[in-house]
Amino acid sequence: MRRFRILMAPVFAGAILACTAAFASEPRPWLCRDKPVFSDSRPMQYEVSQKGGGAWQIFFMQFELNAAHDGFSIKDSRMVTRSPQSGALPAGQYYAVVLRNKGGVWVCTYGEESSRSPGVISHLCYGAESGEDCQVTLSVKPQ
Repeated sequence: MRRFRILMAPVFAGAILACTAAFASEPRPWLCRDKPVFSDSRPMQYEVSQKGGGAWQIFFMQFELNAAHDGFSIKDSRMVTRSPQSGALPAGQYYAVVLRNKGGVWVCTYGEESSRSPGVISHLCYGAESGEDCQVTLSVKPQ
């Protein structure tokens, strides 16, 4: 029996490591500390794009008491490309989180409000480090 345990220990350790790596590669935007927020009482239209390369994904979440993921539920999500993409959001309050894939791991980025023109609800700039140049921009307007 002892020999069986010694032979199987590496198998179990490998299985645990594989499961941990699989979960680590999934984006988890609710874990990001920086969650810029915007809201409006009317439906909204957003446009998002990136200026650099790499894999980026944006998540629009709402806080709902007793919801999974620390109370945050994902309402919309999409991969961000260099070509501007647009979408619609119903009226409400949203947390906009952008993650980038760095070596197979999704990493939280920092979002900061940048200057906005009249009629814009929110204009957010995301960079990998706080204060870094804008890599991803998000502009939200009323519909």
